[in-house]
Order: sequence, then C-alpha cells, then structure tokens
Amino acid sequence: MAENGTQKTKKHTLATFAQAHGLERGKHCCYGVWNGYRVHVKRVPFGNPACLVTVVTDASGKEEKLKKYLLRKKKELCIADAGVVGIGLMACPKSSTDTWRRVAFLLDKITAYLAKEGYAGAETCPYCGQELGKDRVAMSDSDIPFYAHEACFEQAFLQLKQKREAEAARADKKPLATLGAFLGGALAAAIFAACWFWFSFGAPGALVGPFAGAWLYKKFGGKETVYKVCICCALTLVCTAAGYFVCLYVTALADLGGYASVFAKLAADLSASGGATNLLLNAVFSLVFAGAGTGWMAYSYRKAKRSVGSVRRLP
Repeated sequence: MAENGTQKTKKHTLATFAQAHGLERGKHCCYGVWNGYRVHVKRVPFGNPACLVTVVTDASGKEEKLKKYLLRKKKELCIADAGVVGIGLMACPKSSTDTWRRVAFLLDKITAYLAKEGYAGAETCPYCGQELGKDRVAMSDSDIPFYAHEACFEQAFLQLKQKREAEAARADKKPLATLGAFLGGALAAAIFAACWFWFSFGAPGALVGPFAGAWLYKKFGGKETVYKVCICCALTLVCTAAGYFVCLYVTALADLGGYASVFAKLAADLSASGGATNLLLNAVFSLVFAGAGTGWMAYSYRKAKRSVGSVRRLP
C-alpha cells in the first residue's frame, strides 16, 4: 500500500515518487497498488494530456454514479478532465508546479471514495467484477497493467480483434477525404491572407491547415493512414504558398505605378528594401508552423495505431 501522499512536502520526480510510494516504474509511468486499488500514472511533460491517472476497478452498473462524483468534485480534485472507461476511471490533473503532490492527493481522494462506495479493488477482475483466483493472468489494456481472469482476458482480446477487423474492412473514402484536407489548406490560405494584409505576416495561418485538414479528412470518411499525414501537410503548404502569391499579386496590381506589368512591379517590390526579408520570414515561419501541425498529426497517427491491439498478456 502506498503512503499517504498528502503528507509529503518534498517535490518529486517520476522516479522518486514511484520509490516513495512503492510503485513500479515503466516508460514515462509508474504503477502498482494504492490504498487497495491498482493505479497507473503516466507523465509526459509535453504530451496531451501531460499527466493521466488511472484507477482500475469494476464500475459495472455504477458508471453514472462515478461520473457524477468526478464531475461534482472536479474543482476539489483539481482535475481538468475525467471519465469512466471499461477498466475503471481516468483523470487528468490540472497543470501544477508540483504535479506529483497533486497526483498523490487525487489518488488518496478517489481511492477513499471507491472504498467507501464499495467499488472492486485490486483483488477483483475489472471486467467481470468477480474475485480473482488461481486463473488470474497478468495483462494490460491500453498499456494499463493489472490482473484479470484468463477467460476475461481472452474475451477482451477477441473483442479488440473484431474491432480491428471491422476498422480494416471499413471503406477508406480517400478522394472525398482529400477534398476535406484541401478545404483545411484553403482555410489556412485565407487566414494567411487576412494576417498578411493586416500586419504583413501571414505564417500563423499555416498552423491551422494541418489541424483543420486532419479534422475534415476524418469527417469526410478518411482513415488514419500515412497518406492522411502527408496530404494534409502537402495541401497546407501548397494552399499557403498560393495564398501568399495572391497577396503579393493583388498588392502589386493595386499600385502598378510606372511598371509595364504586374509581374514587373512584383519583382520590384521583392527586390526593394525589406521585400526579400519579408518573403523569407513568411516562407520560413510558414514551414515551421506547418511542420508543427504535421508533427501533431504524426503523433496522433502513432497514438491511434498504438491504441489498436493494446490488449496483451504480460510476462
């Protein structure tokens, strides 16, 4: 059983927190038994979320009651978000300068409530709610380690397999989804133009493209593939570049002066003092912002792939 974390004043790291409370270490996480319940804490400073606390329990028939408790105590528990899942509950503590003190406080409060209300503890299978016996198996679901009955593990694995097969069989509406990615790029170009005409710096628009394109790609029936990541990035860059060219063209057209053509005026504007610098700044930062959005998409793609097939037996 873990110590009462609320009595600690020392600021912990993942390693010292796990050691202080008798928890095992994993990659970016720690886990074990806390006040009679199996818990898992994942801490990735730049992740989304940065910290995720899981308490394993069988909440069958009492999900709504648990949800209402988490919602009612959201401010007191200092959580940004929380929910009830198939193997228990998950909560995201709000950002803090002392995350681990907040995690300990959260775990103390939640496990105390679960015990008071009679929710199943560490010696109970979270799938069926029955006491674990000799047929227990060490397993993980969504990278959360715990024990379950052999039959419950097999059932969870079968359900996941069926889910994977259904997803693989689902039609990938790639042409329509690509249109969605294009609309995301078009939105990026429009924001780029608005920002450029306002203060001559439109690069922030390129940050919107990958996010909007990815959302619309999915809404239009596209699947999570490498193609999605690439096409959303490519169309953002193409549309943003086209939007920038239109901005420069319209500006040159509005004031031709003595130049014979719009392109001659455009070339003169770019070669004038500050023109090339402005072009370079917009181009470089557009690439940076588009790259940041694409990095987020790539992370989401990997996360989606990891979440499929995450039910596994542990040694």
